[in-house]
Amino acid sequence: MDPLIRTTAGSLRYHHYGIRRWATFLTAIPKSHGPVSIRLELSGAFHQRRNASGTTHERTGSKRRMAPRINYQPTSASTWIISDGSVSADKEAIALAKGLALPWSIKRVQWRQGFQWLPIPFKKLIMDYWHVVNRKQADRKPWFLTGDSLKGPYPSYVIGSGAGTLPGMLHVSRMSGRASYSAHIHFPALPFVHFDQVFLQRHEIVVQLSGLGLMKDQKNYFRISSSLNTISPKSLDQARSFALDHGLVPKSFFMKKGGASSSPVVTVLIGGPNEDCSHNTERMVNRLARLVDVQNCRLLISFSQRTAESTKRAIHQRLVGNLVKSGNEDKVFLYDPMAVIVGDQTSVSTVDWEKVPGPKGVLGFTIERNPYEAMLALADKIVVSADSIAMTNDALATGKPVYILGGELTRGKLKVFHRYLADAKKTRAFRPGRIPILPLDATSSRKHQEEQDRADPLSYPGDHAPWDSQTLKGQGSEECKRLADRLKILRDARISGRRAPEQITEATC
Repeated sequence: MDPLIRTTAGSLRYHHYGIRRWATFLTAIPKSHGPVSIRLELSGAFHQRRNASGTTHERTGSKRRMAPRINYQPTSASTWIISDGSVSADKEAIALAKGLALPWSIKRVQWRQGFQWLPIPFKKLIMDYWHVVNRKQADRKPWFLTGDSLKGPYPSYVIGSGAGTLPGMLHVSRMSGRASYSAHIHFPALPFVHFDQVFLQRHEIVVQLSGLGLMKDQKNYFRISSSLNTISPKSLDQARSFALDHGLVPKSFFMKKGGASSSPVVTVLIGGPNEDCSHNTERMVNRLARLVDVQNCRLLISFSQRTAESTKRAIHQRLVGNLVKSGNEDKVFLYDPMAVIVGDQTSVSTVDWEKVPGPKGVLGFTIERNPYEAMLALADKIVVSADSIAMTNDALATGKPVYILGGELTRGKLKVFHRYLADAKKTRAFRPGRIPILPLDATSSRKHQEEQDRADPLSYPGDHAPWDSQTLKGQGSEECKRLADRLKILRDARISGRRAPEQITEATC
C-alpha cells in the first residue's frame, strides 16, 4: 500500500496502517488478570469507509483474538527458582523460597548466545511475538531460550533475581495463566505490571525507579532493607564447626596467636568489575599487603564468580609468594570457588552446576565444599570489594566491622548504595595505615585508650564515629519470612477473589 495518501485538499499525510498494526501486534500483554481465564486480544480488522468527498479513512472495528485463551492452570504446592547461573542471585531467590516453606527447585534458563546484547524491552517483544505465532504449541519452551524444561504442572510461586531471569519468569507466568505468583528481586527494567510483586532495595528506588517519571508510582513493589540471605548467629556457628571438622579452612585460623588482639583475622571478599565499578588491581594488592606487612593480620581471601584471572594472579604472587619466601605462608588462605575439581565429582556435589558460566566442574558454590560462611564466622573484621552488593550485605549480616575496598571507583547506583551505608555508620572506607597501632597494655592511660578506640588502623587516619553494625545483624531470615508472608497473603487474596488487606497492598516498605 502506498504510504502516502492524497486528500481532497491536495495535501499529503502519512498513512500509519503498518506502523500501528505492528506496534499493536508486538506489544501484546495480558489484558485481564482474573483468576478464571486470561485472554490476549489485539486490535484486529481495520474497516475502511468513504465520506462524501471520497477520501479513504480507517476505523478500528471489532476486536479479533490474535493469541490463544490461556486458562488458569491448577498449580502444585511448590516453588520454582528461575536462574541464569549467577550464584549471588540464586542465593537471594533460595532464601525467599525457604521462607515460603514449600518444596523448591532451580530451573536454569538463559537466552541463547547472540540474544544477550538486546535491550530487555526488545526481548519482551520477541517473547510476545513468539507466543502469538505459536499459539497452538505455546506450552513448549521457546527456541530462543536454553536450559531446563518449563512444562507444567506449574508451581504456586515463581521467583527470580536479576534481569537474566526475566524470560523464564515471564514464560511460566504466562503459561500458567498467572496462577504461578511471580516475585522478582531487584529492578527488572520492565513495567511492574508484568510481575505480581517486585522487591527493590533503597538504592534501586532512589536511582532507577525515581528516574521513570510517572511510572515511579507503580504500586506492586516493596522495599527491602538488604539483599536476602539466611545468615544468622546460629548459621555462622554451624558453618564454623563444619569447616573445622572437614578441614575447609586451615586450623591455624581457628585459634588466636599471642593474645586476643595481636593477630586479628580479616576476611577479604573480592568480586569483579562491572558497569558501575572498575578495579585498580595494583592499588588493591598494595592495600591488602599492608594488612599482613604492617598491621600483622591473618587473611582469609575468597574470590567470586566474577573475579578476573589477572586479579587472582596478582594477589597470589604478591601475598602468597612473599609469605612463602619468609616462611609465613600460614598467614594467608586463598579460596577460589572457580577452581576445577580433579578426580571424582559425584561425591562433591548433588547440584548440577554444568550450566553455570565458568570452567566445567567448579567446586565453590556447593554447601559441602564452600567455606564462604565459615570465613565470615572466623573474621574479626571483613573487607569487601565495592562491586558486590550481595557480599556487602552478607558481611553486614554478621554484625562485624565492614570495610569497603575501592569505593572511590563506584558510580551510579553502587555509589548511592555505599554512600548510604557510610552515612549510616555501617561501613567504612578501606584505607589500611602505613604505621601499626601499638596494642594497649595495663599501663596505658585512660585518655590514650579512648583516643585509640576512635582510631581505626584499617580506615582513614583520625577519629571515627562509633559503628552501627548491629542493625542488620541476623536480619536476613526474618526479612525473608516477612516477605514470604506478604506473598502468601496476596496470592491467597487473588485465588479466593477477596480484597487483600489495605495495609498490605498500600505498603511499600
